[in-house]
Amino acid sequence: MHLLINANYKITMNMKPISLIKIVIVGDYSIFRTALRMLVETEKNLKVVAEVSKISEISNLPSIQQPDLILVDLPDEGDNSDLFPFLMQSSDNRPILILTGSNDSELYQKCLRLGINGLILKEKSADVLFKAIERVHKGEFWFDRSLMGQTIRQLVNEKQVLDENPRNTAHDGLTEREKQVVNLICKGLKNKDIADKLFITETTVRHHLTSIFEKLALTSRLELVVYAFRHKLVKIPAPSETNFGSEKGSNGSSNHKNILA
Repeated sequence: MHLLINANYKITMNMKPISLIKIVIVGDYSIFRTALRMLVETEKNLKVVAEVSKISEISNLPSIQQPDLILVDLPDEGDNSDLFPFLMQSSDNRPILILTGSNDSELYQKCLRLGINGLILKEKSADVLFKAIERVHKGEFWFDRSLMGQTIRQLVNEKQVLDENPRNTAHDGLTEREKQVVNLICKGLKNKDIADKLFITETTVRHHLTSIFEKLALTSRLELVVYAFRHKLVKIPAPSETNFGSEKGSNGSSNHKNILA
């Protein structure tokens, strides 16, 4: 009995508490929000703290209901042009993951430009949704792989990206190590993976990123990826060459990709 008690005690002591991701669901329809809440909360580390019909209502929630992540149901019909800027202004820099029924590349471009952290198609499985939530919560971006290559190319070729500006040669000031970091970021590697490949610490990786952003006058990894492709610091990869790993298909191949860890 004594040994059993000790064994149980050790098991209890070694159990790590579950780190909950607090989520607010935003959507027009109460039935959909309720169903989505029930689905999300089948994953034990996800907790829906509130459901709202408008994102502006989040600021009125009590502190205990303030979310770690905002999950938005994007209407399949109608003009959403006014939603996105308002969405970014009202999110207080919280990660945003959008559910949509559209696979329009223009929608992807809009999300990327505005810094929205992820977009997932409603046709995907619950497991994909859970993985997207966890990745976005960690600071990564999550977008469907099939459109990501096309979207990046379109962003690179846009007139506003091609316009000459004073920072066009700013990358000449990057060190060789910083160029290595840029290359690995454009391959979709996370800070930990970059650190392992370069045999440095994650803290050192963060220091390099801070220096890179300052030298190039950039504010996000997405801007860095577009800048690097635009100025040929790295080769624009074919979809099959990317390493933005995520969902595994039934044949074991990767069907989704996430970027900017």
